[in-house]
Amino acid sequence: MKKTIPLFRSAAAAEPMAAHLGKLCADVLRSGIYILGPQVRMLEARLSGLLKGRETVAVGSGSEALLLAFKTLGIGSAGGGTAQDEVLLPSYTFVACAEAVIVAGARPVFVDSAADDFLPSLADFRQARSPRTRAVLAVGLFGDPTGLPELAAYCRGEQLHLIEDVAQCLGAGTGDATGCLEPAGTWGDATAMSFYPTKTLGAAGDAGALAFRDPRHAQQARLLRNHGWSDDRHHCLGHNSRMDELQACLLNAALDGFHAAITRRQAIATRYLAAWSGCPMRLPRDAAGHAWNYFVVALPERRERDRLAARLAESGVATRIYYEQPLHRHEALRAWHGTRALPHSEKLADCSLALPLYPMLEDEEVEYVIRAVRQAAVEIADPGLRGDPCDFS
Repeated sequence: MKKTIPLFRSAAAAEPMAAHLGKLCADVLRSGIYILGPQVRMLEARLSGLLKGRETVAVGSGSEALLLAFKTLGIGSAGGGTAQDEVLLPSYTFVACAEAVIVAGARPVFVDSAADDFLPSLADFRQARSPRTRAVLAVGLFGDPTGLPELAAYCRGEQLHLIEDVAQCLGAGTGDATGCLEPAGTWGDATAMSFYPTKTLGAAGDAGALAFRDPRHAQQARLLRNHGWSDDRHHCLGHNSRMDELQACLLNAALDGFHAAITRRQAIATRYLAAWSGCPMRLPRDAAGHAWNYFVVALPERRERDRLAARLAESGVATRIYYEQPLHRHEALRAWHGTRALPHSEKLADCSLALPLYPMLEDEEVEYVIRAVRQAAVEIADPGLRGDPCDFS
């Protein structure tokens, strides 16, 4: 029997969680405190606990978190640096990363992915560095925090700021020199978080947060998020990036089951990796501590990727392309890059496909996705093999 498996399904939409969250939101509405109140303060404290005590500042979105990280650290003309300040960042990621650099008054320098991975290698960042480089933006793409320890060591040695974008890897961990898993978000000078609904920790709308190694930077970010206002005075010029109490309330509820949700993501990913090990597609790296925000595979060519997506759609399994273009090829950003090719990022944009993976997937749905992908992979390899090896009963 054909099923319908969406790419994402929120736990907040299902009963009894929806009713529970409705009650919590009603309590907030009755309180009359709607912005930067007790729910926000509680959320900041709990996020700080996830990040080994780093002081955390709740803001309006992940994009705002990135912008305030750059401004607080003095990178770019908007934060006290210069318009020549350069920030190294992956080209194969979401546009908000580059937007934040530009709005901060700095210059993005796009870095290619590694030949065998979605993430850039340390060598890729080294090659892109110039005398004007002030910072590196490390993106834990799809939930993978790999490479943070050596990138953090490199930035310390070169006196560069390291900003971690953990929008997709909050809850992940990666190994330190002793082999222990340290939380993503604790390696750099600043950490930006997004709580867009599809993230590992999702709100019911836009929300974000940032955290800092130095508590003084957190205090500056608190000023910037609220028009520079504190103690009935405007101490500096900021803007409005305040988190509302309703989103904070929902995020506090989500944090109650956060570790269980990460564990569920990891369990589903383990099943996928084992089941598809023989399929004609490149599977994501099975890194220790991976948060598995998305499960993204790579096909040999665009044609195979598009055929796989079409066959899965016929079976009721939703997919999505992450990302259809690397940043340096978007019209709005070409002027910041020029004509230099970044071949690995460009290839990934042609052949990558995200498959459903989220905590609300039931076991029978996981098996259905596994069978559908196996059958589709066989068919795109040889279109004459219709109906081979999996049925959808």
